[in-house]
Amino acid sequence: MAASPAAGRVARGPERRRIRRLDERTVHEIAAGEVIERPASVVKELVENSLDAGAHEVLVRVEQGGLALIEVSDDGLGILPEDLPVAFERHATSKLESALDLPAVRTLGFRGEALAAIAAVARVTLTSRPEGAHEARTLEVEGGHVGEVRPAARAPGTTLLVRDLFFNTPARRKFLKSPKTEALKIVETLEGLYLAHPAVSFGLSLDCGEIERYPAAATLQEATARVFGVPFLRSSFDFSGAAGPGLWVEGVASHPSMSRGTSRGIVLVVDGRVIVSKALSDGVRYAYHELLPRGRYPVVVLHLRAEPGRVDVNVHPTKREVRFEREAELREAFHALLRSKLHDQPRAAPTSGRLSTGDSSAHAPLGPAASDGAAVPPPEAFASAMSRGAVAAPLGNARGVLSALPTLSSHIRPLDGTGGPTVIPGTSVHPGLVLLGQVGELYIVGESQGSPRSLVLIDAHAASERVLYERLKATEPLARQELLAPLEVELTARQRATLETYGGELARAGFVVEPFGRSTHRIRAVPFFRGHRARPEALGRLLDELADGGRGGEADPLRERVAKSAACHMAIRGGDVLSIPEMHRLLGELYACPESFTCPHGRPIMLTLPRERLDRWFLRP
Repeated sequence: MAASPAAGRVARGPERRRIRRLDERTVHEIAAGEVIERPASVVKELVENSLDAGAHEVLVRVEQGGLALIEVSDDGLGILPEDLPVAFERHATSKLESALDLPAVRTLGFRGEALAAIAAVARVTLTSRPEGAHEARTLEVEGGHVGEVRPAARAPGTTLLVRDLFFNTPARRKFLKSPKTEALKIVETLEGLYLAHPAVSFGLSLDCGEIERYPAAATLQEATARVFGVPFLRSSFDFSGAAGPGLWVEGVASHPSMSRGTSRGIVLVVDGRVIVSKALSDGVRYAYHELLPRGRYPVVVLHLRAEPGRVDVNVHPTKREVRFEREAELREAFHALLRSKLHDQPRAAPTSGRLSTGDSSAHAPLGPAASDGAAVPPPEAFASAMSRGAVAAPLGNARGVLSALPTLSSHIRPLDGTGGPTVIPGTSVHPGLVLLGQVGELYIVGESQGSPRSLVLIDAHAASERVLYERLKATEPLARQELLAPLEVELTARQRATLETYGGELARAGFVVEPFGRSTHRIRAVPFFRGHRARPEALGRLLDELADGGRGGEADPLRERVAKSAACHMAIRGGDVLSIPEMHRLLGELYACPESFTCPHGRPIMLTLPRERLDRWFLRP
């Protein structure tokens, strides 16, 4: 058989090539790829230039998601005629003179790359009139080629007109989203810039029609309400304080009753720049980690001011990321500040008019009252529900809370033996409560004292989970109950390793477990709380959960993660019938907890239904 032609050849490495200088066009397109990712990047860079020029009003016009046209106009200082051609050269800037200025740079742009990068991949027209000049000047740049400066008409300020973005790089256009998606990204970008500079007025027009105006706001809270809705004003608070030497933070944050399904409501601003920072994001998340369910996020707009040298803004071409000195200290200081302010906020207030699992209020603790315009079921819908016997229907998806209302008398437990009311004394943040009983073998029912009266529903599982968690977190051993006959369980290797790791914590939580062979263990005792013991089978689920990292977030210390998981598995369950004295003891301990409106995972413990809401449901005048 003939040998293969390749037989006996020695594999050779890559061919040696000479080092050469790239041509000017390739250099510009590479630079453009670093700075200009999509149309929203163009808007960001041009608006930041307007802000650096001292603009009080910035108008943005966009067509076809920015691919056909982006126009940014401002009333800033303007550009001198002789500087117009220089503005499009790489690393040409009026905001920096030497490397000595970098540690103390205060302008949003300083690299001198934005206009050059945009002009390399688009057709650009720059028109500007400086303050005091009699007329404006304009020039056009196409694909990096600069034209001549000509006279033009314009009021003082600057206009940048960008047409046919990526016209000479079709591969870049292919990877963009649809025009509508790109337009939404532009809206998000402009709103971030507005929140970073609320004293500036912004306007946005999409496809020749004005879609939104963001007027100059007197406060950051007003600007945030403009972006996230008027209810934010009724459900927010401001905060400020030092976050370390040379660092000062201030901002606004939402009450836990107002949450979102994405983290877009967390806006971080450092010296006027909207940035991404893991340290600050972790501080926000950890401050709310016991107050919101997993997958829900607060609205927090944070402004951080730093003394020169405390932050490095020259680590990313788009200035999207910055680097702090001693980031861990910054994270802890900011977390402590925000957490302290959260604990100072009032919690006991009515729910919104509609309890829906898709609504943020249905996933949150008691918060500020909804407006009178809150949705209420129409009379015909309520009458129809009454005719079917489905009295709970007007509560939307909250059937699980009040599904037993049609037969309430058969589900509510009797009061105490004397027939008199049992009262839970109020505190500075809790209303006094008259216990009525238990419905659905899970929810404690009461009536708030004082005026106005409200129906109060309390999740017994979430309440006991909070009490247990606070005990475990404070290293207080829990009561345990010995089993008459030890229960043998088979544990996997992963569960056994987890038991070995967390054995001390589990013992303190009330589980007594001992080896009984290679993979078999015996449970000799289980946690005991208020007359109810944990189910032995909960041990396996608890070990699996701890092996997966527990129920806490990444920012949770180890002990808190263990306490959260253990408390959930040891808490009162649905079907555990409570006597009035047991309810009294549970709520008394709950009221004494430092955080008593959510379980450790952020689910609500209490909901209130105001008297006027009940009257409206029953069509009372």
